[in-house]
Amino acid sequence: MRLQGLYGLALERLRECRSDNGIIRFPEVFSKLCTGFSIKKEECWELLFFFKDMGFIEIVCGHGVRVKG
Repeated sequence: MRLQGLYGLALERLRECRSDNGIIRFPEVFSKLCTGFSIKKEECWELLFFFKDMGFIEIVCGHGVRVKG
């Protein structure tokens, strides 16, 4: 499944942040998404959990997120 619209754009912005081991640190995630979409950290968490529930990302406790695919 491919996301379109703002969800697709947010996922693409996460993909741009990939690090060497595939984990994007939370400060970078919040900086990229909160600043880019003018949302609060709580709203960003909701977006991240939505992506997790849809199977697009994995949340690595205490570290960050890993984009699948």
